[in-house]
Amino acid sequence: MTGILRYHLLSLWVRRAGTALSVVSIGMAVGVLVLVLALRDGFRASLATTGREDNMVVLRQGATSEGESLIQRHEWGTLRDYEGVAVDASGEPLATAEIYAAMNLDKEGGGSANFPVRGVMNRSFRVRDSARITAGREFVPGTTEIVVGKALVGRVKGCRLGGALEVAGRPWPVVGVMDCGGGAYDSEIWCDVEVFMQAFRRDMYGTVVLRRRDPVAPGGEDRMAMLLAEDQRIKAKTYTEPGYFRSQTRELGDALLWVSIFLAGIMSVGAAFGTAVTMLASVAERRREIGTLLALGFRPWQVVVGFVTEALVLGIAGGAFGVAIAWPVNGIATGTMNWNTFTEQNFAFRISGDVVLSAVMFSSAVGVLAGFLPALRASRVPPSVALRG
Repeated sequence: MTGILRYHLLSLWVRRAGTALSVVSIGMAVGVLVLVLALRDGFRASLATTGREDNMVVLRQGATSEGESLIQRHEWGTLRDYEGVAVDASGEPLATAEIYAAMNLDKEGGGSANFPVRGVMNRSFRVRDSARITAGREFVPGTTEIVVGKALVGRVKGCRLGGALEVAGRPWPVVGVMDCGGGAYDSEIWCDVEVFMQAFRRDMYGTVVLRRRDPVAPGGEDRMAMLLAEDQRIKAKTYTEPGYFRSQTRELGDALLWVSIFLAGIMSVGAAFGTAVTMLASVAERRREIGTLLALGFRPWQVVVGFVTEALVLGIAGGAFGVAIAWPVNGIATGTMNWNTFTEQNFAFRISGDVVLSAVMFSSAVGVLAGFLPALRASRVPPSVALRG
């Protein structure tokens, strides 16, 4: 069996023009798959890694996002003083009430898009502490000063330290830039919640974030979340902070997955046909060689295994080529619409180990499927006929 496998591997080099054509055709299909999966994983990673597990995001029951939630002021007072909320060194609860909305802003390169604006209390910088001020300072409460995420700098007009945004007919100066390490807050604009509510005539908050005092044991019951869900004074639903952002990725993430399957599937059909035609031509050229192998005592099933192995190698090589041509986009920043909030989310393409593994498995399957028919045809050539050419 080792001898026949060596023969098939050497034949790939001898017929390197056909080998290269098959590798490129499979690689192009794989490249498309890798690009869309990298887009999906980058989007998911930018949201799912945001925040702390001991922060609880509290929304109104029935709301699917912060933009849909409404929490009245007296409910905020109840939540702030709720049993189990952590306090800081001065005894103040680590809790904050916020409001979230989309604002249409002009882009630097032309056009406009909806970007998320979060009205926050200054305490939000202590509670949502995955967002850190890296340039400038926090806004002064009661003023129209704003802090912007680093991903918006150079992307949205006015979003730079010392710049200003036109909001409600007047300039709102940018006094700080925050960094969330690639998370969701890098794409947000933060301002004073009371000023925001007054400017846009809102009278209720949308979100409350609480730092829990006691951690939840792995696999244990989250008693605080259960109490909040059952408390008729509030009628709330809760998430962990990362859990909330993960919930916001599902629709677009699933859509991108199906898009990648659809596009790669169409291209893989062409790649499989091209590889199959190349291998069928190779079988026709190698009739004498196949006949010799059979005459030497190799079984038909061994011939099948040999040709399928040859096709598998083509598939793996095509997968490696596809990953290689897509690799330059890894880490490149881009943006897309978050379908849950209808705001633009900035993130970077992310070619992870899972993406590479999926690409190689996909290309291997294409190679094997493309090689099976030629392998079967080769195994059915009678040795006497094959040796006559």
